[in-house]
Amino acid sequence: MEIDGSRGEGGGQLTRTALTLSALTNTPVRIFNIRAKRDKPGLRPQHLAAAKAVRSIARGTLEGAEEDSRELSYTPSGIIGGKYEFNIGTAGSSILVAQTILPLLLSAAKPSEAKITGGTHNPGAPSYDYFERVFLPALAHLGCPIEAEMFRAGYYPRGGGKIRIRVKPSKPKPTGYWARVPFPQTRAIISLANLPMQIAIREKKIFYHNDMRVYVREEKCTGQGNSILAYRGFVGFQVMGEKGKPSEKVGEECFNGIRQEGDVDVDHRLADQLLIYAALAGKTSYKTSRISSHTATSINLIEKFLPNRFSMDGATIKVE
Repeated sequence: MEIDGSRGEGGGQLTRTALTLSALTNTPVRIFNIRAKRDKPGLRPQHLAAAKAVRSIARGTLEGAEEDSRELSYTPSGIIGGKYEFNIGTAGSSILVAQTILPLLLSAAKPSEAKITGGTHNPGAPSYDYFERVFLPALAHLGCPIEAEMFRAGYYPRGGGKIRIRVKPSKPKPTGYWARVPFPQTRAIISLANLPMQIAIREKKIFYHNDMRVYVREEKCTGQGNSILAYRGFVGFQVMGEKGKPSEKVGEECFNGIRQEGDVDVDHRLADQLLIYAALAGKTSYKTSRISSHTATSINLIEKFLPNRFSMDGATIKVE
């Protein structure tokens, strides 16, 4: 299979998804123009770690697996469950690596465990909080329960976080029903690492004013960091705190983000993250807030490898 990594949104997700699908279907793949539309094209450490993790689990041969490489070739030889440990070596997202290998471990013949060292709270990637409170419950709803634990947090740019996932073999089950939670029942988690508690107090004001429950967690890690996850059912929205960005603005951005997702089954980022599982399950549908370029690119790629076909009715995604 020849995959042009510059197609669609042209980011690292296309490479990760292609490798996952290659291993799942035992289809050799060549990916070129990797991350061609990004400021720093080619493989970054987290993409490289994901590629090597797929190679470890599905064996075979991997060529071009070097930092900054713009071309990658992979020939899988069979998925093997077991115990694995991966170290990204930077603050690259451990969550994105976990999401890359989860479909493989679910299809293995025996239970697996993977420990991943890297970032747990990164800009442009799901935080561990989102992974634990939104993504994994959605997988459980599809019949694929996963155990996860964060040993320590790792905020960008220091990293150093460590997570563990435990996976039992299971196949996604088709569904068209997703229990919705009304907006007033939104909850929020504020994660704070080596920063004044006053930041969290200021961030949670907007949630308190709307009678929403807020949990503040002080993380154990070497660096500093701050993030907020607002979630209700299978809808979540996260915001990372930034130096120089007022705490009140961080809180308002998160509150407004979860509100703008509206009355849907899953948020627009989760809609993208569930595509492989929906395709494997078949006869599955969910309504989201909007179809992102990420989602459109992923659907096109998945249909190259798997027989089930997607259709869209407005912002409702269906798999036949």
